[in-house]
Amino acid sequence: MRNQTATINRGRPALVRRHSRLRRIVLGLQISVLLGFGIGIGGVVGGFITVSRDLEDISGYSPPEVTKIFSSDGILLATVGEENREFVDLKQVPKELQDATIAVEDSRFYDHAGIDLRGISRAMVRNIKGGEMKEGGSTITQQLARNVYLTQKKTISRKAREAVLAVMIERNYTKRKILELYLNQVYYGSSAFGVETASKIYFGKNVKNLNLSECALLAGLPKSPSYLSPHENLEGAIRRRNVVLSRMLELNYITQEEYEKAREHKPRIVPLKPTKYRSKAPYFTDYVKRYLRDNYEYGDDLILRGGLRVHTTLNYEMQLAAQKAVTKGVQDAKKAGKINPDKGNAALVCIEPANGYIRAMVGGESYEKSEFNRAVQAKRQPGSAFKAFVYTAAVDMLGWDASHRVLDARIYKTDDLGRVWAPVNYDGKYRGMISIKRAVAESVNTAAIRTGEQVGIENVVKYAKMMGIKSELQPYPALAIGGIGGVSVLEMASAYGVFAAKGDFVEPTPIIKITDSNGQLIDEHPTHVRHVLTERTLKIMDEMFRSVVTSGTGRSVSVIPEARGKTGTTNEDRDAWFVGYVPNKLVTAVWMGNDNHTPMRKVYGGTLCGPIWREFMETGLRVHKETHQPKQPPKPKEQVESQNPPRPRPETENTSRNEQNEVNNEQEEPSLGTVRVKICNESALLATQWCPAWHRDTFVEGTQPTGYCNIHGPRGGGQPNEETGTTGEGESGDNQGGLRLTPPTTIPPDR
Repeated sequence: MRNQTATINRGRPALVRRHSRLRRIVLGLQISVLLGFGIGIGGVVGGFITVSRDLEDISGYSPPEVTKIFSSDGILLATVGEENREFVDLKQVPKELQDATIAVEDSRFYDHAGIDLRGISRAMVRNIKGGEMKEGGSTITQQLARNVYLTQKKTISRKAREAVLAVMIERNYTKRKILELYLNQVYYGSSAFGVETASKIYFGKNVKNLNLSECALLAGLPKSPSYLSPHENLEGAIRRRNVVLSRMLELNYITQEEYEKAREHKPRIVPLKPTKYRSKAPYFTDYVKRYLRDNYEYGDDLILRGGLRVHTTLNYEMQLAAQKAVTKGVQDAKKAGKINPDKGNAALVCIEPANGYIRAMVGGESYEKSEFNRAVQAKRQPGSAFKAFVYTAAVDMLGWDASHRVLDARIYKTDDLGRVWAPVNYDGKYRGMISIKRAVAESVNTAAIRTGEQVGIENVVKYAKMMGIKSELQPYPALAIGGIGGVSVLEMASAYGVFAAKGDFVEPTPIIKITDSNGQLIDEHPTHVRHVLTERTLKIMDEMFRSVVTSGTGRSVSVIPEARGKTGTTNEDRDAWFVGYVPNKLVTAVWMGNDNHTPMRKVYGGTLCGPIWREFMETGLRVHKETHQPKQPPKPKEQVESQNPPRPRPETENTSRNEQNEVNNEQEEPSLGTVRVKICNESALLATQWCPAWHRDTFVEGTQPTGYCNIHGPRGGGQPNEETGTTGEGESGDNQGGLRLTPPTTIPPDR
């Protein structure tokens, strides 16, 4: 017994020492937690003070603006992002949709005071386990605060302000009001804002009539509205719906039977009706929006409500000329019985080859009749216009020159199945040995096919791809005369741009730069130049394309000085083309055909598309010259005074400033097709009686500003603006406790 007691006593010091160390560790942790808590409280207090200062004038809250698309010459082409929203009282929102939203977005919504520390901790643990930031732990109140008052930048300061705002909102509004505001402002994809609009867009009925399955599907969309939109990704939306249903079952919002029934339900999604918006160049602005999504990876939320200012490459005067030429060309072809009166159409793309800027784009005769953009979405056989790549490969690889001779004679080919291919020339004639210059000028098919065989059809594909053709090309002999496959009008214009730009390929672009509403640069299009053709090859091809215009199938455009190009007409007259350029200036591709691919009636690319090309280029080249000519240096003062003697001042001493402006701005009547209007010097909009300084300016008819000055007015601003229909003085909203919670006009990014 004594030995046992001694043994125990000897072990106690070690045990005491371990307990002492443990107490010190626990004490240290407690102190660290207290310090961290104190720092956190200090940060919150500091954030509260900062946000409180920002909220002193919260009644003046101005939500971010819609996205605007401008031409290169400063014309507002389109405003994108008008909200499609119907506000609905929470009484009209099914309890199932309220529960589903709370279950998947903020399960402790009714238990917290704006910030859910438990939810934040849970999200941090899951993020650490997953090794990436998947969850943010934001409550519904925080999301509302962020969407109404803050930016979407993921910064510590923004999160702190968001937390303080959430607490303040909770202090001033009931949970019911917060949930109502959230459900009415959140973005659900497909241009739908709020639950009522989303219900109609996706299910074709009011939100009060939704069943459990539809409620769960809708509640799951705000996580990633662009990606999960049922119109774009129905399978993804259903998978997300099932996650919502599982969460509702877990929280006892629904029974097992209700869960299983809702999972089995197949939602009936109504087709998306295209959003109508006014645009001065609708085919082009549609293309710009797709380009922002595909090339800049901008989501619909940012495009529709990000307040972007998209400065495009389009020249509006060129665009007007292009649309006029296409419309006239199609109408003339219909009157002549060349194309189907219902299905016949045309498209045009003009590019400035030096920088790849798309200066004009017309996707059809009328956007109101058909929104399908034939300039970029249609893939049509290029016919003889494709021969450019055949002869370029031969000149570049084999060293041929324009005088090199090839055989123009009948061709018969039989494949392994015994099928005969016997291509013929369009005029049915055969010329024997001819120069490739004559073969190009007269568009001889058999000569092009034999040239393709000699250079190798795989190499023809290689050169076409190298020069900008991105569509799939099959290396079959018929490709030499553009008889298989399909390309877009934009691709052909881009590829021929290599001939016009000293052998350089520049990727075509519709965008110069993107800024925010304050003019801060967001993105700028980089110009990447790739040298494709040698100087020798370029000179020889240029000589041959010139002969097409002077003595060949493209004589209809010979009135355009320095014009070059190639005609194209496919088998059975299903497609007609003219692709031409003026070196170092502009390249333009024109296509015409029937949308249903039926044959036209005895048409030629030169006679059908040539006149459209010619009419457009007459204006396009003039505008190009005007916009690129160097500015003249200012004349000496003495010379200016001698040419423009000063006008006598009015006799009265009390002449108003605007009356004096009227005298100073008095000029001759505008020329035909132009208008002169008064422009406010400060706002650059139509001047009003309150504008202190203005000038007269001349515009091509239809391009002049239509909105009145929104800076000057009887109270220092607020003159009615025709574009927005508002006075710019802010409207009253749901304002309680000093917080303005008018539904916002910005979409939160996909979370």
